[in-house]
Amino acid sequence: MQIYHGKIISLDKANNVYAYLVEDQGRIVYLGGSLPTEYSNADNSIVELGNRVLLPSFGDGHLHFSSWALIAVAYFDVRKAKDISEIQQIIQKEMAERKKKKAVVAFGVSKHCVKEKRLICRSELDEVCSDVPMILVCYDGHSAVFNTKMMEKFPDNVKSMRGFEADKGHLFNEAYLEGMDFASSLVPPLDLVNSIIKGFDLLAEKGVGLIHATEGIGFPKDLDITLMSLISRAVTKKSLFQTRLFFQTMEVEKVLKRKLPRIGGCFATALDGCFGACDAALHEPYSNDPENKGIFFQEEEEVIEFAKKANREGLQIEMHAIGDAAVSRAVKAIEAALLDYPRKDHRHTIIHACIIPEEDMKKIADLGIGITLQPSFLISPLEPMSYLEEILGARVKTGSPIKSLLNAGIHVSGGSDAPVTYPDPIEGIYGACNHPYDPDQSVSIVDALKMYTYEVAWTSFDEKDRGSLEKGKIADMVILNQDPLSMNPKDLRSLKVEKLFLGGKEYQSGMGVMGMLWNGLTGRKEKI
Repeated sequence: MQIYHGKIISLDKANNVYAYLVEDQGRIVYLGGSLPTEYSNADNSIVELGNRVLLPSFGDGHLHFSSWALIAVAYFDVRKAKDISEIQQIIQKEMAERKKKKAVVAFGVSKHCVKEKRLICRSELDEVCSDVPMILVCYDGHSAVFNTKMMEKFPDNVKSMRGFEADKGHLFNEAYLEGMDFASSLVPPLDLVNSIIKGFDLLAEKGVGLIHATEGIGFPKDLDITLMSLISRAVTKKSLFQTRLFFQTMEVEKVLKRKLPRIGGCFATALDGCFGACDAALHEPYSNDPENKGIFFQEEEEVIEFAKKANREGLQIEMHAIGDAAVSRAVKAIEAALLDYPRKDHRHTIIHACIIPEEDMKKIADLGIGITLQPSFLISPLEPMSYLEEILGARVKTGSPIKSLLNAGIHVSGGSDAPVTYPDPIEGIYGACNHPYDPDQSVSIVDALKMYTYEVAWTSFDEKDRGSLEKGKIADMVILNQDPLSMNPKDLRSLKVEKLFLGGKEYQSGMGVMGMLWNGLTGRKEKI
C-alpha cells in the first residue's frame, strides 16, 4: 500500500482535485481531501508531493512506434540542421559509426528550416554516403530522399510509380509508400528488436504508459507486426506498459488471422498525402497551385468497401486523412459502414483531420467518430505557419480546430505521429493550449491534459481502467515537477516528468533481448 499527499489531479469527469490518494496492489482504493483513520493508522509511508503533482500517466494516441524507435535508437535524424551542409555533416558523422549497415533509414529533412529552402538531392547524399544504401525520410513522413546505392536496389515497380524522381533522388506519392516498404525490408531484424525494446524506455521517460502503435510498413511477412505483438506482451508482463496495436492494412483477413481488434493507421490506410508534399486531398486547389487539389491513394468505393468489411467484423477502424476532401471521404466511408451494419460503440477514428469541413464536423459528432490530432504539428519549425499560409491561404486559420471539436462533443485524443514529431505529451499539451493559427482554438490546460490521458484511453476502450485517477482504476500515474493547472499556458514547456508508475509500481527500464522475447513467447496473452 502506498499513500500520496499533495495536489492530485484526477482528470475525472468533474475534474476533481484531491489531497490524498491511496494505492493498494496496483489499484486506487481511496481519493479524498483527508486521510481516513483506516489508512492513517496503518504502517505505511506517505509520499509527500510538496510542489509537485500527481496525475494519470500519459498516452500517445498515434505513433509509428517501430519506425520511430529505429530512428531514435539504431539510426538518426537530421531535423536540427540549419542548412544542407549541416545535414551532410550529420550524415558523415553518423555513417562513420554505421559502416557495416546493410542499409540506413534516417529522418527529419525539411526544406522549410534550411537556408537553401529546398530538399537535399541524391548527388549531395552521395558525397557523404556512397557505399551504403540510404533513404532520408522527410519530416512529414510522406516523402524521402535516396542515394544512388539505394536507387540501384529499388525494384522496377518503385521506379515506375508516380512520385519517383531519379535525378533529384526524391520520392513522393505512391513511389514513397512503395519505396519505404522496400527500404524497411533491408533493416536487420535484430536492429528492429533492439530498437523496439529501448523505445519503451524512452517513452517511459516522458511519462507515457499507453500507446496506440500503428505498424506494418514493408518488413517481410509483416515482421514488425509479429515483433511488436511479442515484445509488447513481454513489456506488459514486466512493467505493465500498455500497447494497442493498429495494423496498417486494408486486408481485413490479415488482421482477423492474427486476432487483432484494430485495423488502420497510415500508409496502406492513408486516404491522402500531406501538406509537406502538397498531396493532401483538398476540395479546393492549393493557393499556390490552381491545378493541384492533392491526391487520393484509393478510389472512393474501395475505401467504403474496406470500411464496411472491417466494421462488419467488429474491428475498430482508423484512417489517415489530412486534407478536407480526405476527411469528407473518411466520414462518408464510416457513415456507409454504420448504415450497412450499425454499431453503437465502434470508436472508429480519423487521424490528423487537419482541415475539417463544417458539415462533416456535425456528422463526426452524430456518428460518434473520434479524432486523433497532433498538436505538436502546430508548433513544429519543420512546417512553419508561413509555409502553410503560402499553400493554403486563409484556410490555414481553420487548421486543427481543437476547441470547435470539443464544443461539438467529439472525443479528441492527442498523439505525436512519431517520428514526425517527438513523442513528448508535454509538447503536445503546449501546442493544444497555444494554437498559433487561431488562438480561439486553444483549449484549457485541463482539456489538453485530458487529450493525452483520458481520451487516449477512451479511444482504445481502456477508460474503465485507465486515463483518470478514480477509485477502482489501475494506478497508472506520473509525478510532474510542478502544477500545470496553476501555470500560464506559455510556460507549459517547463513541465518535467519525474516518475512514472504503472500498476502502482515505479517503471523500471532495461531487459535483455532474449529475456523480452522469451517473456513474449511464454507470457499470457495481453490485450493489444
